[in-house]
Amino acid sequence: MANLVRLTIFDGPVRFAAAKLSTPKRREAAEEAAVDARASAPVFTGEYRDGIGVEASGDDVRLVDEDEDAVYKEYGTSDTPAHAALTDAARSRGRYSGWQPKGRRR
Repeated sequence: MANLVRLTIFDGPVRFAAAKLSTPKRREAAEEAAVDARASAPVFTGEYRDGIGVEASGDDVRLVDEDEDAVYKEYGTSDTPAHAALTDAARSRGRYSGWQPKGRRR
């Protein structure tokens, strides 16, 4: 007769451990994405490009832009094309599920 083993995996603790273990690599990927985004961002005043950075708090890592008009520059408007510097940089490093730039569905 075979011995049976029952294994229970608790989703919460596993996600917590995965987030904690992956934080350094996610931060590294975000820093690399910020460099790429700065390099591809169009420059008029420099605020869009210079506002690009990484924010990290605990296990939360984000690629951000502090320019108050970045959302319009990133995603476009009815009369302005999307530049998508941050979105494209994030997509190049893995799965992206955030907002989609106007006219650029993937």
